[in-house]
Amino acid sequence: MFEWSSPYSGWLYVALAAGMAALVVTARQTAISDRLRSWLLFVPRIAVLSLLVVVLLNPVWRREQQLPAQPPHVDFLIDVSRSMALDQPASRSIQVQNVLQETDRRLERTPLQEGGRPRIQYYRFGRQLSSASDTSQLNPTDDASRLADALEQLPSRFAREAPRAVVVFSDGAADDAERLPEAAEGFRRLHVPIHVLPVGNTQVRGDVAIDELVVPSRVDAGVKASVRGVVRGTGYEGERIVLHVKVADRPQLPALAELPITLSGEVQPFELVVEANPEYGELLLEAPELAGEATAQNNRVSFQLTAAARKLKVIYMEGTGSNEVRWVRDALQEDKDIQCLAMVADQQYVQRPRLVRVDDSYRGFPATREELFEYDCVICSDISMGAFTREQLDWTVELVAERGGGFAMVGGITSFGAGNWDQTVWDQLIPIDMAGGNLGRGWLYQQFRVNIPSESASHPIWRIVEDPEQNRRVLAAMPPFLGTNYMQRLKPAATALAFTADLIPNVGIMPVFAAQPYGRGRTFAFAPDTTADWGRLFESQWGEGDNRYFRRFWRNLVRWLCENSIVGNKRLQIETDKVIYRAGDPITISAHAYDAQQHETVACELTAQIKSRGARAASAKAPATRLAPAAAGTTYVGQLDSLPLSVPQDGSGTDSLVLPTCEIEVVARDAGNEVARATTQVKILPDLHEFMQPRPRPEVLDRLAQAAEGKVLRGADDLANLLCGIPATPGDSLVTRQPVWDSPLLWLTILGLLSIEWSLRRRAG
Repeated sequence: MFEWSSPYSGWLYVALAAGMAALVVTARQTAISDRLRSWLLFVPRIAVLSLLVVVLLNPVWRREQQLPAQPPHVDFLIDVSRSMALDQPASRSIQVQNVLQETDRRLERTPLQEGGRPRIQYYRFGRQLSSASDTSQLNPTDDASRLADALEQLPSRFAREAPRAVVVFSDGAADDAERLPEAAEGFRRLHVPIHVLPVGNTQVRGDVAIDELVVPSRVDAGVKASVRGVVRGTGYEGERIVLHVKVADRPQLPALAELPITLSGEVQPFELVVEANPEYGELLLEAPELAGEATAQNNRVSFQLTAAARKLKVIYMEGTGSNEVRWVRDALQEDKDIQCLAMVADQQYVQRPRLVRVDDSYRGFPATREELFEYDCVICSDISMGAFTREQLDWTVELVAERGGGFAMVGGITSFGAGNWDQTVWDQLIPIDMAGGNLGRGWLYQQFRVNIPSESASHPIWRIVEDPEQNRRVLAAMPPFLGTNYMQRLKPAATALAFTADLIPNVGIMPVFAAQPYGRGRTFAFAPDTTADWGRLFESQWGEGDNRYFRRFWRNLVRWLCENSIVGNKRLQIETDKVIYRAGDPITISAHAYDAQQHETVACELTAQIKSRGARAASAKAPATRLAPAAAGTTYVGQLDSLPLSVPQDGSGTDSLVLPTCEIEVVARDAGNEVARATTQVKILPDLHEFMQPRPRPEVLDRLAQAAEGKVLRGADDLANLLCGIPATPGDSLVTRQPVWDSPLLWLTILGLLSIEWSLRRRAG
């Protein structure tokens, strides 16, 4: 296309043309001869002047190129309030995700229109509007549904052009429904239709839920305790239900307590009397599921009245065959407070031996981090490192370093450096340097006796009998060992608890028992074997015609290793005033600390901190609170603020109905050194505002679509058809302009005309 782009106004060009014409006429009239007045001589000059005027007019060539069409842009607004977790068997949130997945599959099978598939931008709305990168961020966790707020904020997120459409996925239970017409009018003025896809079972009658539960923090066994709470029966006015308390893991047993209630539609307090029995462990308060109920997830709450005295849980792995595992296992289980999980190695010397439990040959070492963390101590006796995965080794280090657990390695031809354990992360745990390459195989057969230095004889591990004088004789009477792994060098933090009384080839006097702290926990190295064949005398003859001292040694060792264990602590006891709180309620903690002789003391400094277990705290780390001794007695007391928690989502939608569990950790320090650590758990009831009206409200969404000139969609078919029918966004126009005078031909023409004029004038004289 040709167009003019004159830099000056038109009258200037008219004046310029008139001036040039006047000059030409004047030049002709003033010529000195008739031959020079010939118009033929003036034609080239007039042409040059005309071309120069045209140049001043700035003619340009305009070229326009249409770019390809762009896919239409559509915004999806998805409700993530807690009410979207209702409905069964599939929650409303899952219904939305199923529609999105099915729509995506249908679009893949549909021939692409000009511009390609629509570009979808996900937004989640509940209490506030935020973008979402994919559907994994659409779990229903918010305690409000502010759809009008979200629609009012959405235009500020628009790019250069507004989307072709907005699609709202919700159950219609908006807290600000009265403002939706105003928000719809704004989108109508923007010419952006709002389409809606309602979800939720319209046959839902209501919801029965246990909204509150108060349980005594500690009840002695056999005592009848009062359990109080509040039940809500929205939509079931006049219905009669029976609340009952059962044993959580034994539902076949008769109910421990029952209470009939007639629902009124309002919150109703209740009280049940339950006898505390430590054997039952976790109890379950349950309301029956009624027909047409939105969800049964909030019909039950677990709690405990009293827990059985927790035993120290020990994993003991033995590589020596012939039922040698029984010696240490039986010694530990003589203590009623110790529970031993015994394992043996199947085909110990193959590259990948398999650990199997003595009481369950289908299971071995804990296969998950959570399962391992239920234990306080790990004892590894002559087990090849090929029996473990890298993750299991890492979990064991974490058990000791972070959770205060214990770890012991016992000698054998696959232990310590002989088993290449110095090449694993367990090298950190062992109190001695395991590298023994210059000592042949890293172990030897040789009989030797053990010498316990006087400064080590007072260690708790060596307290075999109570009388100090008799204890020294017992230690001196320890039977000889018949072989050992090499222990060349203790690590800086380690303490040698015993040495060889005899010289060891290439080494001399060598430590054989060593201990060290590691992180929050403790570790131990036992260089000889505790069973056949290096330790066959030790396991059978250290006693009074029996092996009683052998058995006491292992119980002492386990108790010392587990002293700081989070789950097995005996020097610190804590409790809370309740076990269930509403978010924001203060948590009152009381604690009792004990010294090394198990006497109550207030000489320690105690701090409490909220952590999370099975839930994620809203703040990254809650501040620690100091617990102060009470004015009288030996009890420490203090208060913590209950933090709002969010449950990790697994995508099912119903996990937002689970009561988050809050873990409280108390640490006791003496003279700045940590001496004990204990934890307890409470449950945090979330804000249940979203469940007060569980029925979906599709009529709210219908009115919104009508006011915003949109459609009501009923499923994936409607949504896919809508997206396929939205026209593509026209591509931008790319315009280029080039001045006509920016051409060598023009200037060559002007030069040619000037040359012609010069030639003609020369010929005319």
